[in-house]
Amino acid sequence: MAFTESDKAMLEGYIASARPFADMFSVKDKVALVTGGSSGLGFDITLRLLQGGAKVVIASNSRIEEEASMPLFAEQGFGDDVKFCFTDVREEADVEKLVAYTVDTFGSLDIFVNSAAIWNYAKVYDLPKEDLQLVFETNVYGAFYGVKHVSKYMKEHGIAGKIVLISSNSPIMPYPVFGGYPHYASSKAAVMGLVTEAAKELKRYGIMINSIAPGGMVTPGAAGNLASELITEEQQDEFYEELMVWQVDGQLPVDQVGMMAYTFCTPVADGITGETIVVDGGATHNIVKYQAAIDAFPEEE
Repeated sequence: MAFTESDKAMLEGYIASARPFADMFSVKDKVALVTGGSSGLGFDITLRLLQGGAKVVIASNSRIEEEASMPLFAEQGFGDDVKFCFTDVREEADVEKLVAYTVDTFGSLDIFVNSAAIWNYAKVYDLPKEDLQLVFETNVYGAFYGVKHVSKYMKEHGIAGKIVLISSNSPIMPYPVFGGYPHYASSKAAVMGLVTEAAKELKRYGIMINSIAPGGMVTPGAAGNLASELITEEQQDEFYEELMVWQVDGQLPVDQVGMMAYTFCTPVADGITGETIVVDGGATHNIVKYQAAIDAFPEEE
């Protein structure tokens, strides 16, 4: 088959339209909003966005996290580029005010990362209603309110923005050993569904929305994660015994997840929307370094 002048012109078009490589990984001069940005994965994503040239507003309902995180950003030279806004993402009015604060502070809003989430442990047959409600209000309602008000601003101002929600691999890989995350896994499955539907609605406005589904990571939240305080001490003890034998692949470095989230905020991801990318080192495909010992499981009767 002959290679024509038209074919050559097509290749030349590829070259002409290729943006500078460095620009493809940059968020310079963008304004980002990161809920849960004062600790754990959200902190890491905020750091990377700042390093990439963005100005960032981080939101949390913890003054303790504010006092710990803000000086650390300042020590890295980002004192003027990052601001904190006390926010309860369970309250829609708070989220609406957060969006307005971001725009008032830095003049626009180009990137939204939702990393605010909570969890604890309880079996589905023991799970108190209060824990179910709190997890869903934070993880699902909080994400929804963020997408609602951020996308509304972007749509009204003609901003082809990027939205990244943090999900989890737990909806497709149940854990720990004998479960315990029914409310958390359900909430993160809802986040995946939100991404798919919102992507369908927002693409016509140039707004791209995706999610990251991490596996286990070493974060302050994970380190302090406990069984529900509303179940019995006996049920809590049973849970902690099961956690002691749960080991499939160690803990994923937070920055491996954070960099994937960062990438979704850059022009590299201009052609991706409605996707959930699993970042767990292959664990959901049973690609692991460790296997639990046989004697960690009860014998069949």
